[in-house]
Amino acid sequence: MKLKVTVKYFGSVRDDSGTEKEYLTLEESSSVSDAMTLLKEKHLALKARKGQILFALNQNYSSLEAELNDGDELALFPVVSGG
Repeated sequence: MKLKVTVKYFGSVRDDSGTEKEYLTLEESSSVSDAMTLLKEKHLALKARKGQILFALNQNYSSLEAELNDGDELALFPVVSGG
């Protein structure tokens, strides 16, 4: 069974992807890491970030190991620092 995930991009990650939102179709039991592998192939500028992306799954911060479910929303944010 395939699952469909909505991917939303924010800040400079949106600039790197060239889009605000897209839909990704993945195999069942896929993780955030699996989604990122596909997204980095599709948007080469994301490869250069090397771990400088934060993830939110259904509006809660998430790790790369989190499992995705059909209908999930995955948001990608740039890592920010302040002073």
